[in-house]
Amino acid sequence: MYRKDYQPSAYLIHTTELSFDLHENEVIVNSKIHFYKNPKCQLNDDSLALNGVELELISILLDGDKPDYELTDQELQLHNLPDEFILEIVNRIHPEANTSLNGLYQSSGNFCTQCEAHGFRQITYYLDRPDVLSVFTTHITADKDKYPVLLSNGNLIDDSGSSVTWHDPTPKPCYLFALVAGDFAVLEDNYITLSGRDVALKIYVEHHNIDKTQFAMTSLKRSFAWDESRFNLEYDLDIYMIVAVDDFNMGAMENKGLNVFNSTFVLADPKTATDKDFINVEAVIGHEYFHNWTGNRVTCKDWFQLSLKEGLTVFRDQEFTSDLHARSIKRIEDVNALRTFQFAEDAGPMAHPVRPESYIEMNNFYTLTVYEKGAEVIRMIHSFLGEKGFQQGMKLYFERHDGDAVTIDDFIASMSDANDFDFKPFMTWYTQSGTPKISIQSSYDKQEQRLNVDVKQLGDQTYLLPLKYALLNDQGDIFKEGMLHIDQQQQTFSFDGIESKPVTSWLRDFSAPVNLTTDLSFEQKIFLVGHEQDAFSVWDNAQQIWLSLILTPEKVNQSLFFDAIEKVIKTTQDKSLISEILTLPSERLLHQKVDVIDVFDIHQKRESVINKILIRFESLLLQTYQSLVDDKAYELTPEAVGERSLKNICLFYLSKGEYLYLANEQFSQANCMTDQIAAFSLLVASDNQYREKAKSDFYQTFKNDAQVMDKFFAVQSSSLVGDVKSVKLLMQHELFSFNTPNRLRSVVGSFAQNYINFHNQAGYEFFTDIILKLNKTNPQIGARLVSVYNHWKRFTPELKALQQQQLEKIIQSDDLSNDIFEIVQAALK
Repeated sequence: MYRKDYQPSAYLIHTTELSFDLHENEVIVNSKIHFYKNPKCQLNDDSLALNGVELELISILLDGDKPDYELTDQELQLHNLPDEFILEIVNRIHPEANTSLNGLYQSSGNFCTQCEAHGFRQITYYLDRPDVLSVFTTHITADKDKYPVLLSNGNLIDDSGSSVTWHDPTPKPCYLFALVAGDFAVLEDNYITLSGRDVALKIYVEHHNIDKTQFAMTSLKRSFAWDESRFNLEYDLDIYMIVAVDDFNMGAMENKGLNVFNSTFVLADPKTATDKDFINVEAVIGHEYFHNWTGNRVTCKDWFQLSLKEGLTVFRDQEFTSDLHARSIKRIEDVNALRTFQFAEDAGPMAHPVRPESYIEMNNFYTLTVYEKGAEVIRMIHSFLGEKGFQQGMKLYFERHDGDAVTIDDFIASMSDANDFDFKPFMTWYTQSGTPKISIQSSYDKQEQRLNVDVKQLGDQTYLLPLKYALLNDQGDIFKEGMLHIDQQQQTFSFDGIESKPVTSWLRDFSAPVNLTTDLSFEQKIFLVGHEQDAFSVWDNAQQIWLSLILTPEKVNQSLFFDAIEKVIKTTQDKSLISEILTLPSERLLHQKVDVIDVFDIHQKRESVINKILIRFESLLLQTYQSLVDDKAYELTPEAVGERSLKNICLFYLSKGEYLYLANEQFSQANCMTDQIAAFSLLVASDNQYREKAKSDFYQTFKNDAQVMDKFFAVQSSSLVGDVKSVKLLMQHELFSFNTPNRLRSVVGSFAQNYINFHNQAGYEFFTDIILKLNKTNPQIGARLVSVYNHWKRFTPELKALQQQQLEKIIQSDDLSNDIFEIVQAALK
């Protein structure tokens, strides 16, 4: 599929009426669709192709008569059509056998849907494209004893015992359709909008999980309030529903008025959810709610515009979390994830622009580039325009396009027109793949009291980007700060009236998603760690030094740096920031910083630095840890989160020495999952006297909690004790389920990140067998996992050859899905 080939549909849809007759072993779908000729389509075509996959056609009528049609395994092709007609189709589907978890499927005996991007075609024959909007009415008939809860989009307009009718007054594309049927408990509340609309709020979960839903409800109400106060956007229906299921390929889905969630992002209480789990629940609930406007009310013209809704909504959920919690720490976490995962994607075989130009399987483009890099692109627009200008652009965007399917260009035009700002040079961010590289060199003329700064964009493309900076004097005071507009391959900026040579801080707040090199010396970076006021810059300079200490220790004055770290620990008030500074770059990030990936050498070098930290800071780490041990009631305040974070990074280092007993004590006495899982991970990480009892105790305590059991499996698969044999044993565990994505990811996905035990022939062969099995059951999850091999060409010769063998085995297998084929083909090029 190519973006350049987009054509509007020859026909559009006024109304869609769906009737579902639900049974355990089959579902009969009856659709009544009112089509009409698209006045904007220039094609003089009286034929129409409707998408349909794995459907059994029972009957078809066009205006009451049999139509002229052909049926293939992908389409229902209609010929000799009038300008307007009613199409009635009856078809049979089998949700009970649908392991792909797209379309209509079953989870724990309950029915639920996932229609984005192309799942609706697995329900009935339809124009399965985002630019065809329709008003939907849905009738559901089922055995109310087995399925007492019957839900769909919109408002409930009829409930007559064994059947219900839902009507959604807002036209929507079919990817936003949802249906849920099952036996659920419900938490109910309400929210009064600014205009006085009383919205019923309902969260449906399996009965044994109802006690873990209050935080999700609180998060939902916060989302309503935040979108009203920050963006002046209100909800538009009388009911908002969330349903949590264990079997879900992604995090959640923003179906209009009826969000379907992976249970992981709904269920939370202090004994079973970590601090990060709580914040993720809040963020994902916010993300899906914010889609009501940025995605639902204004949707995508085609799937190449996916970042129109996702990049923008990720930016909105990041701001939501930042406004409610610690903004500086949220920024560090987002940038760290971007550099670790998205920059790697940019440097790999599946690199693509924020707006891709082509795809084989759309599911493969729900990527970090579209989401996280897309959010960074939106953040740059916000930096150029400021909060007021950005909100003016958003207001114009909704005034122009509410109820429409539009493009990224339409969004940019609204931002430009509302602010008289020329964003044409900015569009390179949407059209080019890869991470831009920027170089900065500074020179100071003491006689002229002038600082000259040369900024170069390395590469063929020129980007428009904001470069935030600060100039610091010898005492560490910031005497000048601001933002430069970079829009040329090479630019020189002069700062006059500078009495002495300053220390420069560049890319503050990570103002653009670039790889930056500067002429800052080691001593200047340490100076910034101790004096910068921008938390990101403090963390970033520390990370740069840690990278050098791990990979090129001969270039680092370790003693000087460790002195600076000691000062940070002793004097910095923000304990979350201390924790982030003490956290070394991950092995995955380190792999990006070398020409040839030697997983064992990198692991040893990183472990060596961990040992150096323990030797230098043992007493300070112990003192800090002990000062933070308490039995206070759990709170999710920035201060409490920071205290737990610092306590647990101290425990991590101490456990490498003679203090594993502290981890065992914390594991036994912890009053929250944050502390318990941190200790449990340390006890399971190596072969020690506490390991087996900790595993047994943890299992017996939490074996009935699916989300905690995902952690239980993941910790073991990630352990250095977790070789292929132990992972295979985990897959034989009574609580392991191959067809549950969360459980599969917790075991197989975690093992693939266990670099020491995964990277060998046995590890690769085991992993490839899993991919080939997923090819037949859930290729979407298989495609996500097989991307582990994407960087095979950069490994040491032996591992490179072994990975290549696995990729060739996969691509030569019979009936390879488009999902997996696209990833493997790109990797082998």
